[in-house]
Amino acid sequence: MPDWLSRFLDELWMILVDSGVWLILGFALAGVVHALVPMGWIRKQLGGKGIVPIAKAAALGLPMPLCSCSVIPVAASLRQAGAGKGASAAFTISTPQTGEESIPLTWALFGPVFALIRPVIAIVTAFVAGVLIDTFAPDDTDSESPRRDRGADSGASSCCSHTVAPTLETKPCCASEPAPAKSCCSHTDESRASKSLGASIVEALRYGFVTLPADLAPWLVTGLILAAVIAAAVPAGWIGEHLGSGIVPMLLTLVVGVPLYICATSSTPLAFALVTAGLSPGAALVLLLAGPATNTATMAWVIKDLGKRALAIYLGVIAVVALASGLAFDAFFSGFVELASGEGHHEHVVGVLAPIGAVVLSVLLVVALVLRFAPKAKTGRHAEHDAAACH
Repeated sequence: MPDWLSRFLDELWMILVDSGVWLILGFALAGVVHALVPMGWIRKQLGGKGIVPIAKAAALGLPMPLCSCSVIPVAASLRQAGAGKGASAAFTISTPQTGEESIPLTWALFGPVFALIRPVIAIVTAFVAGVLIDTFAPDDTDSESPRRDRGADSGASSCCSHTVAPTLETKPCCASEPAPAKSCCSHTDESRASKSLGASIVEALRYGFVTLPADLAPWLVTGLILAAVIAAAVPAGWIGEHLGSGIVPMLLTLVVGVPLYICATSSTPLAFALVTAGLSPGAALVLLLAGPATNTATMAWVIKDLGKRALAIYLGVIAVVALASGLAFDAFFSGFVELASGEGHHEHVVGVLAPIGAVVLSVLLVVALVLRFAPKAKTGRHAEHDAAACH
């Protein structure tokens, strides 16, 4: 076996060992949230305008198991249901920046301080952006179409999500015919509330270990492979020696992360590999904050549903807060980073659980890829996505 391939496989296995148990835990938590939190309740909490709905949107976005693309139709639904621009933007920022599956993974790879600071900054970013958008780009500015039409267009233009906002009569990109609203929401929030414990457990397991992995698998596998490639090919400290520290590498990670689709989970092992190669933890934090919250599809939705002025504020706040957070983290908290050891186990995962988690995660990702791309599995999985949107 060539040396480069051997190094790559070794690094990939180490990353799987360090992250497997934590990702499985995150998938389980995401399934529980999906089964227990009805979308109708979320819409009710975020309705109206002002600071309170914005704060709720920023906080409620954290546990939602939605990536930066699948959050678009949900945010469009919230907007159509009466949420203000600020609350809609806050939800769209905080939701993809962190999630149940990414926070445990961050803890495993970077330690508890980094893992706890990441969602706190996400909430701050979302809240500040929401307040500024409501202040400087209220609903009576920007020439926009009526809210009902904007919501439908936004849901239809979602780039990669198979989730269709429950109140929108849109055609998901996976479907051949338009999906009427009633076909998606045939089981309402009230029926969900009356579900038995057994039915809720089954729904949580199905979403956490079938639907969500199938959505994330391509991006997560890409992130794991890129992380292993970087770890195997780039010597430790090389990035720090050639790019230096401070604002320059942070600007580079910001420029790279903003237009790309990088979900919070798949970007975490990539950031870990860059840090082990010499990137500062603060620059990695910039990537983890800016990348998941922005991509071309998100920016297109913001322009269409919130307006051009809102987009300028949206991107400006994300960039400024991410850079300021990166600089502050390097100045005050870099000593608290606890990188995974890379020696076959992480100190946060004890004993035999780490390699078992690596094997289970590998099998889960392979099955998820089969479910996502197998022709016979597509129709059923897309139908499940349409139903899941109503939750």
